[in-house]
Amino acid sequence: MSEPTSAPDALDRADASYWQRQDLEELLRGTEPLREDESFEIPDLAEDDWDRFVRAIHE
Repeated sequence: MSEPTSAPDALDRADASYWQRQDLEELLRGTEPLREDESFEIPDLAEDDWDRFVRAIHE
């Protein structure tokens, strides 16, 4: 259980920033598309689960 703060406003700014909206460009800075010899695979995933995952990311 979380420890109560001394005052409702006494939150650590770094902890609170987790819940703030993140800038997509900042999050993706330094990332690159997959190379031709790379693939995105999730091991031990059933075919139905994979199909559901693919549909979800294309929505």
